[in-house]
Amino acid sequence: MHILAIKFNKKTAILTVVLSALVLIGIVMLAGAFTGMQEASQLMSVRNEKQRIAYLEQNGWLVETPALSEERVVIPRTFSEIFDAYNQLQLEQGFDLSQYCGTEVELYTYRVKNFENDDYIIAQMYVSHGIVIGGDVHSTALDGFMVGLVRRS
Repeated sequence: MHILAIKFNKKTAILTVVLSALVLIGIVMLAGAFTGMQEASQLMSVRNEKQRIAYLEQNGWLVETPALSEERVVIPRTFSEIFDAYNQLQLEQGFDLSQYCGTEVELYTYRVKNFENDDYIIAQMYVSHGIVIGGDVHSTALDGFMVGLVRRS
């Protein structure tokens, strides 16, 4: 029978705690970096039409150019039930329009060419300072649908 004895003094205890803390901080930072890499696509610049088209294509949407419309809109200061539900769709894809309440932003609308059915499908992209802050793809049919602009794999 063998007995293993470890000498544990104050200096060893402090060193163990410090090293453990550093390892934990490293793990948290790595997790944050991977999350940041996933969200980096949402932060790409979309200041011109070429960049907006590239953003849409990166998310799997082929659209007609030029845009159907380019307009300035104001995100409501207080959300109605309908806009609150719309923001829920935004939250699911990593956006949050509540951060832009009362702010004037650009709204770009494109016709989608690569959707499964024959309905008139459009992509809408909300942009603030050249960065996408929200959007959706939806059918204009009366019994249509709406999905997020960002396709999650």
